Amino acid sequence: EIGRAGYTEVLTHGLCSVHDNFTALGRAVKQESAVSLSNPANVEYEVVRTTLLPGLLKTLQHNRSASFTSGMKYFEISDIVLADNKHAITETIVGAKNVRRVSAVYAGPTSGFEIVHGLVDRIMTLTEVAPGGDYIKATQGAGGSMGEEEQFRVSRDGWTYEVKALDEDAEEIGTYFPGRAAMVTLRKPGVEEEIVLGTFGILHPNVLKNFDVSYPASVMELDLAPLL
Repeated sequence: EIGRAGYTEVLTHGLCSVHDNFTALGRAVKQESAVSLSNPANVEYEVVRTTLLPGLLKTLQHNRSASFTSGMKYFEISDIVLADNKHAITETIVGAKNVRRVSAVYAGPTSGFEIVHGLVDRIMTLTEVAPGGDYIKATQGAGGSMGEEEQFRVSRDGWTYEVKALDEDAEEIGTYFPGRAAMVTLRKPGVEEEIVLGTFGILHPNVLKNFDVSYPASVMELDLAPLL
């Protein structure tokens, strides 16, 4: 379905440098959250990625000679790895867990925020999760017609999602242009607290510069496991 929306699927390397995984994305270096290699072959293979974004942005970088007139769209569905000492069985077993995510990027003459936002809504529709009341009201206030469409939506009972402004203290805040980022939260039966699925927004100019991307771009990244 994402391919039908005009996105090209890519498969990027699971290892990357500390710089690409944290600093280049405008995030604080938290090596305790990443699985590090004790003897990496080179600086490009220092840690196992904790986000899919470096791979997608490097794909844009290596295709910068292509035409961006109608926009470039890439997506990836793959695993990231997070340190998880809580579930380490013995000292000889590295405590880590795989997390399946979907991420996408759009780059073109404009930032394409609305294009990536539309992809987020499409993914939630395909996983049969309905928008929450606050999100519907916000959309109607902006001149949208989401409220009228809800009578035709197929969704699971009690499963709803909201799109909210990204918290200023969020780890990902430095990745995005100020005021142009959002987080996606999920509520489902049997879980009292809201689950933060991920974020989307317009990339900060410093991030674009770090990855040598010449055009404005927007990205999204969501955890898939809570939706399945």
